[in-house]
Amino acid sequence: MFGQRNAFEDIFNFQREADRLFNQFWSELPARSTRPATATNPFQVHTSDDSWRLEIPMPGIDPKHVSIEVAGNTIAVRAEQNGGRTDGETRYEQTMTVPQFLDLDRISATHRHGLLELTLPLKDSVKPRRIQIEGVNESQKQLTTA
Repeated sequence: MFGQRNAFEDIFNFQREADRLFNQFWSELPARSTRPATATNPFQVHTSDDSWRLEIPMPGIDPKHVSIEVAGNTIAVRAEQNGGRTDGETRYEQTMTVPQFLDLDRISATHRHGLLELTLPLKDSVKPRRIQIEGVNESQKQLTTA
């Protein structure tokens, strides 16, 4: 029937839209690093229905020496660590501007096995939500679609 949607189709449409937004906002991000990047992108971004997850490789850097600062829509990740006489000094700096639909007041960070992971939740106002049509309840809706 025209206009009806399947829950799985909604999820896949949202994922496609999130991927499109990712490509639009992240393809031309201003980023800099004082440590040479091993790949073209020094970090990876994974999207889900309710957040974006940034994975920043930081092998050999103690998380105690990492600072994360948020100002407006900009996230700055910095690390400076002296490795002693043989290892020298490790410096890392990555600054990125993120889309306004991410809620930077609720950002969280973890560090495991040399990987810094930032979780940036979507603002509630941009998350998909289902609108109930007045006078139609869910049991009636399922009976007509079956």
